[in-house]
Amino acid sequence: MSESSTAAPYPRRAYGWYVVALLIVAYIVSFIDRGILALMIGPIKAAMQLSDVEMSWLLGPAFGLFYATLGIPIAILADRYNRRNIIVIGVAFWSLATAACGLAWSFVSLFFARMLVGVGEATLTPSAYSMIPDYFPRKAALRAIGLYTIGQSIGAGLAFLLGGQVVLLVGRATGVEWPVVGQLESWQMIFIMLGMAGIVLALLMTTIREPVRRGFAQQGKSSQKAIPLADTVRFLSGHWRAFAALFIGNSVVTTIGYSYFWLPTIFERTWSVSAAQAGIYYGAVLAIAGPIAVIGGARLSEVLYGRGRSEAPYFVFALSILGTLPFAVALPLAANATQAVVFLVPVIFGLAMASATSSAALVHIAPAEYRAQISALYLLVISLVGLFLGPPLVAALTDYFFKDESMIRYSLLIVTCVIGPIGLLALSLGYKHYRASAIEADSWHEG
Repeated sequence: MSESSTAAPYPRRAYGWYVVALLIVAYIVSFIDRGILALMIGPIKAAMQLSDVEMSWLLGPAFGLFYATLGIPIAILADRYNRRNIIVIGVAFWSLATAACGLAWSFVSLFFARMLVGVGEATLTPSAYSMIPDYFPRKAALRAIGLYTIGQSIGAGLAFLLGGQVVLLVGRATGVEWPVVGQLESWQMIFIMLGMAGIVLALLMTTIREPVRRGFAQQGKSSQKAIPLADTVRFLSGHWRAFAALFIGNSVVTTIGYSYFWLPTIFERTWSVSAAQAGIYYGAVLAIAGPIAVIGGARLSEVLYGRGRSEAPYFVFALSILGTLPFAVALPLAANATQAVVFLVPVIFGLAMASATSSAALVHIAPAEYRAQISALYLLVISLVGLFLGPPLVAALTDYFFKDESMIRYSLLIVTCVIGPIGLLALSLGYKHYRASAIEADSWHEG
């Protein structure tokens, strides 16, 4: 169990950023491990003879089921026990599960392996959200939390870039013969290599020291006593309008974001661009525009907060969604692949900025004693909504409504047009309530 004190000095700033850097690397690896499947839809469908709907279950629910639901019990542990150790165990577990994906032989076995990846990855973000604010003063913590989410863009970008190369390799390679398991195809080898790299990362995570907990809403609270989930729910109930706006707003972001798992397939079916080349386009935009947006959103939030706007990250979050939606609607209607890529850049920029600032906005108003549990509940909602609605809705509209694979871009358009305005409305209604909660949260911190 960790010491608790808001009076204790903060760690050296350089060390705090070292921890954030390692957590970012872990987040990058987690997104590669969960997202690489999206670029291998073709070879996996061929190998296991699956439909779009079956692939959508592997892309979304298989991973999201335990990723979302196990976050809460893990967060209860994180609010009481050593968060560093929880992360180390989680990284090792999901890495072994990723390797197991490469040994899957059927839909059921791959579904189960993807579920285990979700179990391991459920440890990371609630623990990271709980830890990071304990390394930095209030203003700098905004930037640190925002920058942590840079792992989403870089990880997803690398997943698609790497996946594009895998598709090319699958077309040329005949597989590799291994002892015991027999011949493995290129897509299987990628899963296994990613899993082994994750074990190395788990060892690196042991160099992190558990920080002193700070920023308690109730003076005298500490991590020495387990916080019941009922207490967390009671706190959320007292601030429900602010948190509901954040939950709904980022559920919209994740639904659109996860529905883009189908983007390489849309490029292939609509504009006759190979999945490999589409993955390179998408991955490059994610890896370049995403980090720039995250850094910009974190910096803008920090500047606005320094100028007295306690609700700064929430304001930037809402602005990001507002600027993204017109381009998100235009993208599936593009006349050609080049035009689609042009529209994709501002979409990814806006989604990445929204994701980063919404996470910072959440942690910004969550007290230390409930921070991990609130983060887990947040991830539960946005993950279940995003993963269970995003990829499956696009697939279901294509298979059951249009009944034509070539119409998949219009499925994406419908999903975007229906849910986008919901997020804007929720953020508009919750603005004044979030500001009140942010001002209250400022009083919990020293300096």
